[in-house]
Amino acid sequence: MQVGRSESIHEDIEKWTAGSLAFAKEVFMAIRSPRSALALLALLLTACAKYQPEDVTSELEGGVEAREGAFVISGVTLENETGSVIDALVGRVPNFRIRRLSNQCPQISLRSHVSFESITNPHVYVDGTRIADTCVLDSLRAQNVELVEIYPMGFTTRPGYATHAHGLILVFMRSG
Repeated sequence: MQVGRSESIHEDIEKWTAGSLAFAKEVFMAIRSPRSALALLALLLTACAKYQPEDVTSELEGGVEAREGAFVISGVTLENETGSVIDALVGRVPNFRIRRLSNQCPQISLRSHVSFESITNPHVYVDGTRIADTCVLDSLRAQNVELVEIYPMGFTTRPGYATHAHGLILVFMRSG
C-alpha cells in the first residue's frame, strides 16, 4: 500500500488504529523528516493508549444506584424493607414492571417498551445459581438479601452469568 497525497490523513489514522503492521512500516519509510515521524508516533501512542473509563455511579431515588449498565440496591435499603425482594424493586427500579396472574409466578418486564402479551421475564440468579422462574423474588425476604443487581440489557461483566435478551436479576443473600 503506497501512502499518497490522494488519501486523507483520516484514512491513514483509521488504518493505523486498525493495527496494520505493513501499513505502519510503509508510513515510517515514507516519512523523510524525523520531526514528522516523532509527531506521528506521539499521535499514535496517544490514540492507542489504553482507555480506562471512570467508575461512574449515580444515585437514583429510593436507594437505587445506576452503575455499569445496572441498577443496584444494597443492604441498607433492603434491610429496612419488610416485604419480599420483588416488593423492594417495584417503584424503585426504572422501567421495572410487574404483572401478577392468579396461581402463576409474577411476570416481569425491565424495559418500558415491552408488552406482557408474551413472556418477557428476565433470568434470575440467587447467589450465582440460575433459578427457573421469578417466583423466588416473591418468596425471598428483602431483609435477608445483601445486594440486588438488575441488568435491563441482559448482560453483565460478572463472570458466570449468561446473557439474556429480557434482562438479568442477580440476588446476593446475606451470609450468616
